Amino acid sequence: MQMLEHKTGCESLLIHDCGLEDFRETLELQHRLVEQRRQNEIGDTVLIVEHQPVITLGARQSANKLLIERDKLAAKGIDIVEIRRGGGATAHNPGQIVFYPILNLQELRLDINQYIRTLEQIGIELLEQLGVKSERRKGFPGLWVNDKKIASIGVRVSRQITHHGMAINIQNDLSIFEAIVPCGLENIEMTSVLSETGKKHPMREAKNHLSQLLTKHFKPEIRNTKYQRRLPDWLRRPMPTTGEYSKTSDIVSSLGLETICMSANCPNRGQCWARGTATVLILGNICTRGCKFCSVAKGKPKPADTTEPARIAELAKKLNLHYLVITSVNRDDLPDGGAGHFRDCIKEVRRQCPQVKFEILVPDFRDCQTEAIEILAEAIPFVFAHNVETVSSLYKKARAGGDYKRSLNLLKIAKGKYGSIPTKSSIMLGLGETDEEVEQVLKDLRAVGCSRLTIGQYLKPSKDSLEVIKYVTPEKFDWWKQRATDLGFDWVISAPFARSSYFAEIKAAK
Repeated sequence: MQMLEHKTGCESLLIHDCGLEDFRETLELQHRLVEQRRQNEIGDTVLIVEHQPVITLGARQSANKLLIERDKLAAKGIDIVEIRRGGGATAHNPGQIVFYPILNLQELRLDINQYIRTLEQIGIELLEQLGVKSERRKGFPGLWVNDKKIASIGVRVSRQITHHGMAINIQNDLSIFEAIVPCGLENIEMTSVLSETGKKHPMREAKNHLSQLLTKHFKPEIRNTKYQRRLPDWLRRPMPTTGEYSKTSDIVSSLGLETICMSANCPNRGQCWARGTATVLILGNICTRGCKFCSVAKGKPKPADTTEPARIAELAKKLNLHYLVITSVNRDDLPDGGAGHFRDCIKEVRRQCPQVKFEILVPDFRDCQTEAIEILAEAIPFVFAHNVETVSSLYKKARAGGDYKRSLNLLKIAKGKYGSIPTKSSIMLGLGETDEEVEQVLKDLRAVGCSRLTIGQYLKPSKDSLEVIKYVTPEKFDWWKQRATDLGFDWVISAPFARSSYFAEIKAAK
């Protein structure tokens, strides 16, 4: 093993070249280093390696798709290893550069989404130095060259320490990917620097470039300064440290379920998962719209998965849930907007776990509001939530495809149909709205019978999302809570980190 870099200023970043190494041996080394990093016996460390041919299967079982039998792969000298990282099946072989950062994210003041974006940025800059222009694809970690994938990311964070990492195809034999569905993405073609440029680069050259970029991006004092400049003190939140967070993460991944916690980069994920709660995202993680405040990917969704209700019921049993929030992307492609799938999920969970109470956070059912409300009536009781998100004047800027009056109308129809069922909505502050406009939203919501409300700070969830115009102080959120209560809301959470499903299971104080 050769050391490529050492000091990065007042603290150290150790970067080791492991050469061509068996995956299992490198995995054992990672585990040892993770524990040493957790005990502060070593500083932040990165392993750079090429692997003998191997296919690795991630924690998300539904994305682990082999196209060739295991015995036939073994006959070709391709190992198969099941590991506990995010994502699905991927492959490694010589000529592919893989790096495994073992970092303390809390000390770097990075959350998991910032960390993944940093890995992607390192890959983008490395590939550019090798003559390839790559780009991110919203909702799909890794890097792409047009419609071909050139780099994959699968990470795990355990008690603030990262392991696993990123693989970039330089000049490896791409035929190994024919044995899998890469990352569970159907009809995806893999590419490499060699395929794109026709030029071979010495792996030593690529590793040296990578070492310099790792030093550049993970230099602790630089990252700390950048993070502190961006957020005020009241918007800093430590990474989760409890075992319950990892347990929730593992169960969600093993069942192949999506959560809005991950898809929308929710800042409360650590706190909620540490309590053993999660908001389930049904009907896939591809939205038919592209709202600029949201990080959920836009595109053509897949058909509804009929196995999803049973998997959600299994989640409820394994987490011993008593309150379940179910939400979805916009599904304008479905005749009922997805209402039938909401109903089916509730009924199946209720059948297997009768103690569970429900809250549904639905899209605006653009072309089928009356029909959707009728369908959902088969699944009451529940709290019915639909978010107006922002003030009317900002809809064109922030909520493509949405309509303020349509959202209010949905809440009105639901209240009229379901009677005593509570209706709920949420609004973000910090997008450029005025106090007068926020006041009008609250009055409009009360006029359609909405009795529950959350008010939170907008935080930019992805590189392409809208910028934050203003960070609203906690004192101002307290003021809005009192104003909403005065207007007649009987359940209000108003705080910088408040989101629609934040502590949804708890009766909020007036």
